Amino acid sequence: MATSTTDTDKYDRQLRLWGEDGQSKLEKSHILLLNGSATGTETLKNLVLPGIGSFTVVDNKKVTESDLGNNFFVERSSLGKPRATVVCELLRELNDRVKGFSVEECPIHLINNNISFFKDFSLVVANRLPEEALLTLSQYLNEQNIPLLITNSYGYIGYLRISTPEHQIIESKPDDPIDDLRIYNPFKQLVDMADALELDKLNTQQHSHVPYVLLLIRFLKEWRSTHNDKMPETRAEKEEFKSFFNSHSWSADEMNFVEGTQNLLKYIQPPRVPGDVQNLLKDPKTNITENSDDFWVLVAALKDFMGNNNNTLPLHGNVPDMTSETHNFIQLQKGYQEKALADLSEFSGYVDQILTKVGKSSISSDLVKKFCKNTRFLNIIRYRTISEEYSQPKTNLINSELEQADTVMIFYILLRGIDKFYKTYHKYPGSSDDFESDIPLLKNVITQYLAEINVSNDHVKDDYIAEFVRFGGSELHNIASLMGGVTSQEIIKLITHQYTPLNNTFIFNGINSTAGSYNL
Repeated sequence: MATSTTDTDKYDRQLRLWGEDGQSKLEKSHILLLNGSATGTETLKNLVLPGIGSFTVVDNKKVTESDLGNNFFVERSSLGKPRATVVCELLRELNDRVKGFSVEECPIHLINNNISFFKDFSLVVANRLPEEALLTLSQYLNEQNIPLLITNSYGYIGYLRISTPEHQIIESKPDDPIDDLRIYNPFKQLVDMADALELDKLNTQQHSHVPYVLLLIRFLKEWRSTHNDKMPETRAEKEEFKSFFNSHSWSADEMNFVEGTQNLLKYIQPPRVPGDVQNLLKDPKTNITENSDDFWVLVAALKDFMGNNNNTLPLHGNVPDMTSETHNFIQLQKGYQEKALADLSEFSGYVDQILTKVGKSSISSDLVKKFCKNTRFLNIIRYRTISEEYSQPKTNLINSELEQADTVMIFYILLRGIDKFYKTYHKYPGSSDDFESDIPLLKNVITQYLAEINVSNDHVKDDYIAEFVRFGGSELHNIASLMGGVTSQEIIKLITHQYTPLNNTFIFNGINSTAGSYNL
């Protein structure tokens, strides 16, 4: 739940998106940014405004003229001053409830000499880190179970990579979920309400306001009594039942029958456990020990619940709006809520049994309740490490994507070439006055890299290489701003454990406004 200090007026709009629990997680988070570049500060801006708890900027650079051209969080009076301090001060002005700190030290030096510095942060955002330092940092953060996001803007190209060992999602919040109304297998209270209907004794107003859920349950029961107790399965049977259902309507404009017809095909399908949830239930981590985290204890309890309830998930309890008189709707809603509470009670019992068995401390009732209400939307993402991506590249995926017209995968190849170039020459291609001399050097680096990963060099045109050299390692503010928005959005998903973050790489082409996401 949210802390008592949450400003509900200030954060009203976002509370409607991720709720008090999500806001509480944000307010407890401490985000670390390595290098206060335009992309990094735009990312922090979009986290300071919704109210993260605190942030720290690590940067040993001074503010330069190039910063004035792309970074809104420096001023001309800041020239020559420590960039970490300057951007920290201006970011703090956006939200007086957020604490900001600056560390005037080289991120690479910290990684190589004081890696334990990173262990106390909720999440780390890295910008413009060389490959070796990035590999060292990502390995350490994976061991500490701390998410790492690598975000870069390079000329007109944006790049984001997420790395974290296992991200657990309780509230994935799909765009258009099907309501769990149990029409196919109604529980006893629903059956009793449907059986109690005396439709022939109702007047026209009452008849047209019987909730369609009860009508479907009532007439499915009647239809099954003449069809060997079978539900409509084939297309012909479903059309037959549709006609049977509508034959009981007193007029064509009875909205409850219209709603029933519109929803009929959706709710006479056998209930199905989502594939993501099935995968969780089969996961070896459901074998609980005293070291298991709360999420896997809850998944194991769900497995026990389903094993004792015909493979059925706990009821959510929400009822959508439908044509109905108020007292009928309240009665229906009460029936679903009572069943949901009964399922929660049973589920909580399985949780307690598991905790007692392995000698673990209790799990908060709020978390148990949230998990139980969202069992249809559970998911986990296990990310490939940066080391795996670099040492075991997905050659087939890369080759397949490069065969597509206008693919942004070509920019992944070029960005990896930039990393290799920096590792060899300790600068970005095109960043010196004689930039044209870097074109053959970058081409050679990319050719070698493609040979290493068994990818044809035919896809990388000389024009692409020349354009990346012309970028000269620059950041453009519009691309930095867009990537800051994308990166901060993914960070909020990771911190709140709501919605589903991308897995694992996002690339944006600002030249023609196209983008792609890949699991690399």
